[in-house]
Amino acid sequence: MNPARTTPLRAFALTLLLAAGSAQALEGIGYGNDNDEACRRAAADLAAAIQVQVKSVVESCTRESNKQAVDCGSRVLNRTATDLPMLGLRYKEMPGGSEPVGAKALLEADNAANLYREKLASLRKEFVAGAQALITAKDRKARHDLLSRQIANLRAYNDHRMVAIALGLSIEELPDTETGLTSQRDALEQTVDSIPFAAQVLMKGVSGRLPEAEPLTASNSREATPLGIALADALRAEMSGRSGPRLRATGEYRLLDNGDTDVVLELRNEATREFIGVRSVRLARAGYAGYRAEPLAPDFEKLLRQGEAVSGDLRADLVTTVGSHTLRFKAGETLKLAARLNRAGYFYVVGHVVRADGQFSYLLPLQPGAANDPSEDRFIRYVAADQANHYLELGEFSVEPPFGTEHAQIIASTKRPKGTLPAARYDPASGYFVILGSSGDAREGINKTRGLKPKPDAKEMVAESTLTFTTSER
Repeated sequence: MNPARTTPLRAFALTLLLAAGSAQALEGIGYGNDNDEACRRAAADLAAAIQVQVKSVVESCTRESNKQAVDCGSRVLNRTATDLPMLGLRYKEMPGGSEPVGAKALLEADNAANLYREKLASLRKEFVAGAQALITAKDRKARHDLLSRQIANLRAYNDHRMVAIALGLSIEELPDTETGLTSQRDALEQTVDSIPFAAQVLMKGVSGRLPEAEPLTASNSREATPLGIALADALRAEMSGRSGPRLRATGEYRLLDNGDTDVVLELRNEATREFIGVRSVRLARAGYAGYRAEPLAPDFEKLLRQGEAVSGDLRADLVTTVGSHTLRFKAGETLKLAARLNRAGYFYVVGHVVRADGQFSYLLPLQPGAANDPSEDRFIRYVAADQANHYLELGEFSVEPPFGTEHAQIIASTKRPKGTLPAARYDPASGYFVILGSSGDAREGINKTRGLKPKPDAKEMVAESTLTFTTSER
């Protein structure tokens, strides 16, 4: 992406509060042009607060029980405010400051605890009944349908359980794992020979409208691959002309040893957030010939995610004005990038470009006149106390060739980073400040960045987050 121009961007904030005693209260603050917009943004901040705690729970689970991340509830880490079940959520009006309207979203354990316990008890009862039905079910289709419902139930349970844990409640797990249920379902999967047929099977009997669908992603990747984009396009085409509530569809696919792919789709009612179910189908290798399914750099993405520093006291977010999940932009489009710190501090941004013909990492200039400033100050931005919790626009960028996948990494610290930025040299041909040693292997860009990053201590806090988006010609 190449810099274009900057314009003001609406801002919204996040605060995580702990109430007295063991009961916790989570709150998010949002601003907008009207009450609906302010409430949506407040709920989005609330979801971000929950995900900070979920990350530590998932990491502890995988470390102590040696489980796969998916069986520890890792999917909640990718949930948006629209997806997370926030029972008992209430809103309060507040001054908008520089915006017309402000809102506070409140989720309090005292008010919500019983709602979560009742919902989780209901889901557990349904799961136990489904497990009993599986014992006697012999028909192939019946077993596949039962397993799909069990997986949907398990995902809904984990979504509610993780929010309840963030509120300080102690919730037990279900007596089965998604990995185990999926392996049983795989043996019964219907195989289709084309992408349109896969969409037909996935949406069979579904009532509703699907004007938009995010590209499906390969397991453990955030890249919008050509196959993921084609699947999303096929889902929209299949739902064209149908009536009913507006739906939200998200999903992923898993590459199998024989070249086939196991496609899994989650469906929700967009207005009520109700979890409709999980659909799946197996797409034969010949059925997606001509579409790249493998992420360009899976090892790079794994390295990027595993080393991410997260702090409950210092939070750093990097977003675009159209969101931060499964992003895809086409040639000629522009995107605005914005950053937020929840307290006074410093940050810089490292970009990692991954294309079929090469990779490199770069430092993003955050000050005017960067090309004529030899110091590292050109890459550093300070967030004053009165700017904390507000998104600060970093610039508008145009989507130009060469196309591929880009990962933007924000590194924040409560102390000024001095001598800790990776060395970079301006490349006039590309317009990037390329990190030395990263050309041809963006993993070196991560290694150099994290190798110099200060370690958190009592006097200094460090946090980071990442943003992934894919660009294409059309």
